[in-house]
Amino acid sequence: MNRIMSRATIVSVFAASVVALGIPAQAPASAHATHRAALVTRINVTAKNFKFILSKQTAKRGIVIFKVTNIGSVQHDFSIKGRSTRKLSHGQSATLRVTFLRKGHYPYKCTVDSHASFGMKGVFTIT
Repeated sequence: MNRIMSRATIVSVFAASVVALGIPAQAPASAHATHRAALVTRINVTAKNFKFILSKQTAKRGIVIFKVTNIGSVQHDFSIKGRSTRKLSHGQSATLRVTFLRKGHYPYKCTVDSHASFGMKGVFTIT
């Protein structure tokens, strides 16, 4: 019985000292970093003449970073959720960072001339 009381006293003193010193009782920093990293998804987008090729068609809610590269011979941009890259010539790249807070289907397209009507469009899904 005395052993149990001694251990309880030691634990209480330790807990009180942690609180008194202001040491936060949190998960390790690596756990927070992993959680934050899970909220960012990187998608490679290749723009060709009148079509887009995305490395993934879906992502979880959070920040999605679209890296758009034009390998076509005419200028293209990439537009999703009201945000667009600048017009990209052959060989140029741009990054578009978009935050998605809600699950759903988000259309994307090229806004240059009538490229979307020629097939430069699609739907990106947030799960």
